[in-house]
Amino acid sequence: MKKVPLKIFLVGLVATFFAACSATGDFVGGDEDELSSGVQKKSSSSVAESSSSKVKSSSSKVLSSSSNKVIESSSSKVKSSSSKISSSSCSSEISSSSSVQKNSSSSVAESSNASVKSIYDAVEESGLYTTKDSVAAYLCKFDKLPANYVGKNEGKKLYESKTGKTFEKWNFNPWTTINVMIGGDNFDNFASSPDNYHETLPEGSYHEADVEYSAKNRGTKRLVYQPDCVIYYTADHYETFTRMEVR
Repeated sequence: MKKVPLKIFLVGLVATFFAACSATGDFVGGDEDELSSGVQKKSSSSVAESSSSKVKSSSSKVLSSSSNKVIESSSSKVKSSSSKISSSSCSSEISSSSSVQKNSSSSVAESSNASVKSIYDAVEESGLYTTKDSVAAYLCKFDKLPANYVGKNEGKKLYESKTGKTFEKWNFNPWTTINVMIGGDNFDNFASSPDNYHETLPEGSYHEADVEYSAKNRGTKRLVYQPDCVIYYTADHYETFTRMEVR
């Protein structure tokens, strides 16, 4: 076997080593490029997926917001409808209540009128009466006051003769003290006499009569009347007057 010089052997070995390193470097470089490209692709994919997620999230928020608005709008409409129904119901109840009150007032008025007419049929000329309805019915039916009525002057004389006291003022109940009611005196109502004029009573000449004593004096209830059943009632001593319908 022929021996190879050492120098030539070393040169060949070095050449072989460089050739091997070059091949390895190409292989490694190729893998690095592929890995880098793969990383970039994955990074781009992640970015794309992240963007897609953000878009989906934004879309979900928009849909959610839209749904909430629709729900809120529907809820508002339901509340509005409910309020309208409640308002309508309240209006119906108020209207019904008002109608009931009117019917009740009408029934009371009719009952009162019926009561007065019934009293009108029942009063007798020889009877003694003290209430506003019975005295009004008597005035209409007989065109005069019942026999238990006397004028103011006669009432004063009766008081003095029965009690032995000097009359000073009407600080007593005539019906329980001297067994009479006071009535029959003139009662004029004209605007030309402002001190004695009462606006709620038509102008004219009347007579007056006390009714329904309930205290220790003559009280404040009066009938003011004219012939032919023209009768007004005042419960507050001539402050206000109400026309009475007897027949």
